[in-house]
This record gives sequence, C-alpha cells and structure tokens, in this order.
Amino acid sequence: MTATAPEGLSVALHQHAKGVAVITAGLETPVGFCATSIAPVSLVPPVLSFAISTGSASWAVIETAEHVAVNLLADDQEDVARAFSWPGAEKFGPHTRWYRDSVGLPALHGVLSRWRIAPVERVRLGRHALVVGLVVDVELGAAGKRPLVHYDGGYGRLSRS
Repeated sequence: MTATAPEGLSVALHQHAKGVAVITAGLETPVGFCATSIAPVSLVPPVLSFAISTGSASWAVIETAEHVAVNLLADDQEDVARAFSWPGAEKFGPHTRWYRDSVGLPALHGVLSRWRIAPVERVRLGRHALVVGLVVDVELGAAGKRPLVHYDGGYGRLSRS
C-alpha cells in the first residue's frame, strides 16, 4: 500500500513506538511540554535533539533558554505525560511533583533520567522548531524502572521476554 505525505507519514508514525519525555525550562516561571521527538545525535560530543511547536506556550522560553531539562518519563508516569500534553493545562500545580534543580530548572520527581542540555541550534521548520543541544549534565533515576512508551495514539509499557 502506498500513501502520499503527510497522510501516509501520519499513519506510519502511529506504528512507531517512541519514548516519552517532558521538556522543562524557565528560571522564573516554569514551562513544559510532552515530547516524543527526543533523538540522540552524537555521543561524542554528547548531543540530543527534540522538536517543539512554535505555537506552544513553552516556545517563547525554550527559544531563548540557556539550558533546558529533558525529563525521561517512567512507565508509572502516564498522568504526568497527559498533564504536559494539553495546551493550557495547569502543569506545575500541586498535583505535579517537581522541584528546582541545582541551576534553577524545573525538574520532575520519579523520572528514569534527566538531561540538562544547552541548546546550540534552533532550526525553524514550518510550524515547528528543531532544538539541538549539548548534554551538560545527566541525572539517573531509580534503577529497575521502565520507560513510558507512546504508540498508536496512546501510552504503553514495555515488557521483557
């Protein structure tokens, strides 16, 4: 079966399982959004990328931030992913367990890992921007947890055989 882009791409991406992260920033007012576009670019030097809608309420902060945090969610954090997925939702309210890290970035409790990155490129592509950043710091979470996965429009968990 052959389909044209973007319709075909949309269908194909539903078949692609992705890890789920919440990107946070803001030294004064915290901002954050759910992302499934996290991609390693290089280990040496350590570089990651992610995409963000330039219409997002978080974009104004991400666009100029010196650092952002990538919070990789564990499979028991689907509620966190949902909270950070909806525009206009209260993301840093009392229901969200978060704190300020050592440099003042908003950080989520209970994540698999957190990576602080320093953006080096922000490339605008249509209604989105690709942010490429140097990994400055990595904080590993509790051992034994598994990642939250987004697949076919919903969230799932990995099982090992």
